[in-house]
Amino acid sequence: MNTKLNSEARRKIILEGYGNNEPLKEIAAKVGCSLASLKVTASKLGCTRTPKEAAEFRRGFHVPEHKWQDYRQLMIAGQYKARECALILGLITQNSSGGE
Repeated sequence: MNTKLNSEARRKIILEGYGNNEPLKEIAAKVGCSLASLKVTASKLGCTRTPKEAAEFRRGFHVPEHKWQDYRQLMIAGQYKARECALILGLITQNSSGGE
């Protein structure tokens, strides 16, 4: 995208990208700006992800509030990886983990 986007098109791409949970690098590439610039613009538009939402996006699954303490205990004391904890707690199945 060598052409300069107008501000309305830029806003639309950012809002759609955040709404579809696209990776930030992909959104920045579509808009033609840096990652930092994208984050500033998204913040002004009010569509940024909370730290908790960002962590869920990176993990690829949601940890319910009632299982959060068990999840943290397994992560810290049990020294399991995030996907292993999710399998133990039944948050994902072996088929959905994408592993072996």
